[in-house]
Amino acid sequence: MSVKSLLEKLNALLSEERKTQVAKYKSLKKVLKALRREKTALQESLDNTDDEALKQDIESRLKVVSAQRKKGLKVLKKLKSERKSGS
Repeated sequence: MSVKSLLEKLNALLSEERKTQVAKYKSLKKVLKALRREKTALQESLDNTDDEALKQDIESRLKVVSAQRKKGLKVLKKLKSERKSGS
């Protein structure tokens, strides 16, 4: 096998990894955007609610959404640093 064909195979493999990484990055950004919208909606409904039981339910859902978003942002930051180091 010649060096040229080996380089072509390596390039094809790397471009596939890059495509997968970009797709994962984009889908994660989409999910984080949805979580941000949900967090904002929950916060607004919490501010507009007087019922104590409902407030506790909304607060617990808000904590879960915040934790998910925080984890997602951590993964996104990691992916972003991998993209920059790979480029």
